[in-house]
Amino acid sequence: MSIKKTVNQKLNVKPIFSHLIHSSSYEGPCRIGESYQLTPEYDKNIGEQTFGKLKKGLRSIYSDNINLLEPLYITWSDDFILKEEKLELVETDLYKTDIFLVNGHLSAYYAGELAKKYKKPVGVAGPFVSTDASAYLQSIGLEGYAYMDHTEANAHFSLLRARKGINHTKILQVLKDSMITKGVVSSIRDHEFLTQKYGIQFNYINSQELLDTVTHLDKKGITQSERIADNLIKDAEFCNVDRQYIINSVKFFVTVKRFLEKYECNAFTIPCFEICSTRRLDKEKYTFCLAHSLLKEEGIPSACEADMSVLFALDILMNLTKSAPHMGNLHPASIADDIPNMGGGGILVSKDFRTIPEKFKKMENLVYIFHAVPTRYMQGRDKEPNSYGIQAFTYSGWGATLRHNYDEDINKEITFLRVDPSATKMLATKAKIVGDIGYKDNIGCSTGFYAQVDDVKDFFKKESIVGHHHAWVYGDIKEDIKELGKIMDIEVLTA
Repeated sequence: MSIKKTVNQKLNVKPIFSHLIHSSSYEGPCRIGESYQLTPEYDKNIGEQTFGKLKKGLRSIYSDNINLLEPLYITWSDDFILKEEKLELVETDLYKTDIFLVNGHLSAYYAGELAKKYKKPVGVAGPFVSTDASAYLQSIGLEGYAYMDHTEANAHFSLLRARKGINHTKILQVLKDSMITKGVVSSIRDHEFLTQKYGIQFNYINSQELLDTVTHLDKKGITQSERIADNLIKDAEFCNVDRQYIINSVKFFVTVKRFLEKYECNAFTIPCFEICSTRRLDKEKYTFCLAHSLLKEEGIPSACEADMSVLFALDILMNLTKSAPHMGNLHPASIADDIPNMGGGGILVSKDFRTIPEKFKKMENLVYIFHAVPTRYMQGRDKEPNSYGIQAFTYSGWGATLRHNYDEDINKEITFLRVDPSATKMLATKAKIVGDIGYKDNIGCSTGFYAQVDDVKDFFKKESIVGHHHAWVYGDIKEDIKELGKIMDIEVLTA
């Protein structure tokens, strides 16, 4: 049994070409032409030829994550009566269809009747009819989209495909003591709202069940863990962790994947603080960080600290892009004084655990982000892996974590994202990387980078609405996020 990943969901599009065949030859305000162009036979031939070209052309335009269902050819007459049987022709693929894509003669009217009858999204491509249809459908509360051409439809379908991926999310949440971790109180609390509005489902398991399985992992799982650990060590620029400690952390990853398969889930989160305090991880010498990184590399959203808000953001970014994103604590870098920042691990920001490095102090609008869960595929899961190192999480040398040298990414644009605790807003922030934090030197959650935003005060004001953990991807994708927000009916704040 394999994990049905959200990022592998395809959008099923039902193309429909609507064509009018006149009952006889005549001219008037609705048609003109030479005599041979006014015959029903001419209409029929033109319709069939156009439909044939359309079928052939569609295959060359739409991307691989769009599944084009068998195109449908609809004809009707100049009595302008749309028979029910013409609408019902779509029912052979109705269950599969995510959106109808309509064009052709009087296609706005046909699109409207289709949407009203079947309550499914309808897109219309082409001049005049597209905007006619979308304006009508949106005015009556139905989902209708206008496309200038099929190239634009293809781009928009990537957003609808992302929504479908998110709608098919099923989160495996590990519980210890409480649904909401004490470490991240800005996590989304109303899980039923996530299910009803966005289709996100949940399965909850007790932490002891999962951790006991890690402790008693079978021989096959241990062998698999050893192989993964050795491959990680082989390709790393440096490795400051003993092989056995890396194996210990990989065993957790292997176990989580088994649980995801068992419970048919495709996203994961687990509380850190409450489980850490049991001393069990200290005894068995592993942390969860490496598993979060490796799961994201396989296209499975996985978030630290049972933070549902950042898990939602990861899910969005992974479905919008092919990235395996990093996530972390994001905060303005203040140089107002040299008092250590004691909130939420901020003391791990620089090498001396206290102040901002000198080279960044003259930079304006500075923020920093850190967490020990980068991946080798932050540039894209379909790209070559980026360079990385392996560093311990603890002073004792255990708890394997991946590290990335963000000095390689100076001046690259990125986009941060977090969903607010009510799951009705999200904050998308454009930034530029200016330098690395702790590639080789720091332990713990201190790997990350400094970045510049447009206006740090505006950013912080809006961050105070959504919370501190943010996921991020390379590139400025704020416009895509804003468009997805419209589709999903979630307010998008920007900074």
